Amino acid sequence: MFAFILAAVLTQSPVAPAEPSPPPAPGTREAAPAVQLSSLPPATHELFQRIEGQVAQVRIIERRSGTRSSIGSAFFVSAAGHVVTNYHVISDVVIHPEDYTAELVLKGGAEPVPVRLVDVDVVHDLAIIQTATPVQSFFDLDDREPPQGARLFAMGNPRDLGTTIVEGTYNGFIHDALYERLHFSGAINPGMSGGPTLTGEGRVVGVNVATMGNQVGFLVPVKHARELLARALEAKDSGAQALLDTVRAQLLDNQQRVTERLLSAPVPQQSLGSYRVPGRWGTFLKCWGDTPHDPEVPYTVTNYQCSSEEDIFVSSRHRTGVVAFLHQHATSQKLGALRFSALYSALFSQDPDSVEATRQDVTNYRCQSEFVDVAGLPVRAALCMRAYRKFPGLYDLVLRAATLNASTSGVDTSLTLAGFTADNGRKLARRYLEGLSWTK
Repeated sequence: MFAFILAAVLTQSPVAPAEPSPPPAPGTREAAPAVQLSSLPPATHELFQRIEGQVAQVRIIERRSGTRSSIGSAFFVSAAGHVVTNYHVISDVVIHPEDYTAELVLKGGAEPVPVRLVDVDVVHDLAIIQTATPVQSFFDLDDREPPQGARLFAMGNPRDLGTTIVEGTYNGFIHDALYERLHFSGAINPGMSGGPTLTGEGRVVGVNVATMGNQVGFLVPVKHARELLARALEAKDSGAQALLDTVRAQLLDNQQRVTERLLSAPVPQQSLGSYRVPGRWGTFLKCWGDTPHDPEVPYTVTNYQCSSEEDIFVSSRHRTGVVAFLHQHATSQKLGALRFSALYSALFSQDPDSVEATRQDVTNYRCQSEFVDVAGLPVRAALCMRAYRKFPGLYDLVLRAATLNASTSGVDTSLTLAGFTADNGRKLARRYLEGLSWTK
């Protein structure tokens, strides 16, 4: 969905006070006061030299071949050798510990250092790993947000080219986001995920996580890294199953939060022909619509869809934490009832877009179909669910429904929920159906 990013730190060196200047000669204009060098941010090369050793490359090693399968970035945050990176960088070690391990490449390109995985925050895409030996230099995690427009510096290892520093601008929190992200305007490239982004004074304010290209980057707010580090400093050695249990607990907590948010208010309705359908259910949803125009086609299908644009990265082939729905309003003045019925059935039989997952991640869908009455509107509905194999109690759910009250018009709709409990999925599906009505 997104590509990956980078990070860095800046500090100022002391500057000796300037000698006082003589007064201007009579009849001459006084020069503007000189800018004190101590008020300027340090040169980028000074910053880079000071903190380069606190940033490392993460390598994920495939055990059978003994070679790396992916890379990312990370940075030291404690004298005990704790290192922050992205969850998606080390996800293979969590999901398939029998097949993958992780190591760090430090400044100077010496022999890689083995690390152990201490704790994760899958919802905010963070992880803590740790080296076996203490370190002398590490970053402090800031407890303040920089002002809008502040100059920031991101560091990481783009495309395996070595440690890099990039300048950019802080643009605050992404509005109406389901998962908190900061907007960073700077050049971000794959391999920089997990690196730090810092102010000119050397304070870490975010963790590189994703990019949309064209200097549109995203950071995880540093407060989440602080919280994860606090847990990691208290954590005991945890095995592979304990980490999977942690991911499961975090996904369960997240889906409960999203469910409560969606159920806290009635579903808003959107007009679609002579029908009313669920509209923008939450501020985190982005909605758009379209009606293709083809004079050769004897019917019209208007699409209206909404989706959360963020998701949760579980593994390279499994995403979750998605809320999405699609309405298709079909109508015809040229087709008779029989031919329209065939068209309408074809719409209902189409498979909706499915959330990315493999057979190793989820079971096959199991569906139940029935005819229901929604406040007097007859509807055919099918509810399909598939279970998560590694995280018991979590499911992907797809609801398909079609109105049956008219012979040459109708609404076919689908709701997709990824990573919810069966009970919460059914509650949301019922509330969604309640948003259907006929206005004629």
